[in-house]
Amino acid sequence: MKMISSLALFLFAMHAAAQQDFSKFKWRNRILLFSAESLSDENFTAQFKSFMDSQKKLEDRNLILFTLIKGRIYDKDLKPVSHYDTAALRKKYDIGGSFSGLVLIGKDGASKLKKNFPVEPRTIFETIDQMPMRQKEMRENIDD
Repeated sequence: MKMISSLALFLFAMHAAAQQDFSKFKWRNRILLFSAESLSDENFTAQFKSFMDSQKKLEDRNLILFTLIKGRIYDKDLKPVSHYDTAALRKKYDIGGSFSGLVLIGKDGASKLKKNFPVEPRTIFETIDQMPMRQKEMRENIDD
């Protein structure tokens, strides 16, 4: 019986690890999730660079970049990140395998905007700046 309990606990832990999504960022960060066919896709590389050139704006908005390529997730440095269930992320944010674009995920974990490439960074920043939570953040940071 003890072995069955241990096995059940182990399987539960493995399942929980495999199901990890972006919940650890909830209420702390917004996520910009890029989706493309490959890391060398020209539309993706141009789009990604346009956001990487706006570091201050990303930081001001607590925005973290991730990239979804087929069955893998990459961080802002385009290094593979394990422990994410890409199928679950694709399902949750309605990202088909051929989708070439980006999804803005709010601090509440919900999708706020989904657009095909190209997307002007200004569009994303303005969308965020219109959000009530961001409005509050801007009011609170006036004295900083």
